[in-house]
Amino acid sequence: MNELQNRQLEILKEFIKVCKENNLQYYLVGGTCLGAVRHKGFIPWDDDIDVAMPREDFDKFITLQEKFPSPYFIQTYKTDKNYIYNFAKVRDSSTTYIENFFACNQMNHGVWIDVFPLDGMSYEVKPPVKFARKVKNVWFNIYLMYLPSLKRKLRWKTLWKDIPLNIVAYLFFFLNVGHYRNKMLDKRVKKIKFNDAVLVGNYFGTNPKKEAMPREIFQEGSIGEFEGVEVILPKDADKYLTLLFNNYMKLPPIEKQVGHHINKGYSLEEDYQTYIKKHNI
Repeated sequence: MNELQNRQLEILKEFIKVCKENNLQYYLVGGTCLGAVRHKGFIPWDDDIDVAMPREDFDKFITLQEKFPSPYFIQTYKTDKNYIYNFAKVRDSSTTYIENFFACNQMNHGVWIDVFPLDGMSYEVKPPVKFARKVKNVWFNIYLMYLPSLKRKLRWKTLWKDIPLNIVAYLFFFLNVGHYRNKMLDKRVKKIKFNDAVLVGNYFGTNPKKEAMPREIFQEGSIGEFEGVEVILPKDADKYLTLLFNNYMKLPPIEKQVGHHINKGYSLEEDYQTYIKKHNI
């Protein structure tokens, strides 16, 4: 476990503590669930932690900022005006991790874990392709929210493209178009309640053809281990991982054993505000 993963683990411990104290259901999901089952911790090359919560629990969780000690911060588009996603992050504000995509966004850039809502997707079993379209449509709307990140410094040689890109970026920011889209997406994905659905899933996941799963896979969850910490996995973690990754116990080729976050700078010693000023980012 490297230093970045260790700091993420500390955030996860606080997250679990808050969930236990407030009787909230959560599960390790995605590569983090895979890591818990295959490695009893982080996939060695992984660079994030993913958890998910049934929508009702998620909506309660994002109101519990006062339950977290400083420097932890629950980041949503409602708590951080320049944050673009409909899922949440729990950030350690005493650290820095600036993703390339968001270098221009004046938001909290602390090291984080992702917290996703699990929503009802269907009252009946349907072909995966139908949900792939739904999830892709959600992500199309999310990609529109990247437009403020087009903001750039003006340079004579590229003035012809810098100016129109900045106009688009500033219009999107000042007209608050992004948050209008956030609210519309929230309304769309909440149409079917988690407990009423036959198929549930994470609309904001990265596997659009595989996110819709039988609700019974999750239920009350099962106990697992992650870097020595007792955690909650989906009730049927084997079925969950098989649906998501197929032969999940097989390691990928060596060239694919890499993290998927590209950063413009990070520090585990300096808070993001100090780091940004010092490095003029």
